[in-house]
Amino acid sequence: MHSHRRPACIAPEPSVRLDGKQTVIVVVVLVLGVALAVTGMPVIVVAEVLATCGLIGAHLARRAPATAEER
Repeated sequence: MHSHRRPACIAPEPSVRLDGKQTVIVVVVLVLGVALAVTGMPVIVVAEVLATCGLIGAHLARRAPATAEER
């Protein structure tokens, strides 16, 4: 069998850490999911709501101008 180990000459890339804005988004999503689940909403519906919000957020983020000069 082949081993999935990397050769010793290749250094692994360091993991990427979240910045402040990304951390806030993750915390807000988790709190929203817990709040919806605690109210008695089924897990499937909670997952659908969070996924829909994520898709809308991604769409809006792509439409936002990259710099203030583009406004």
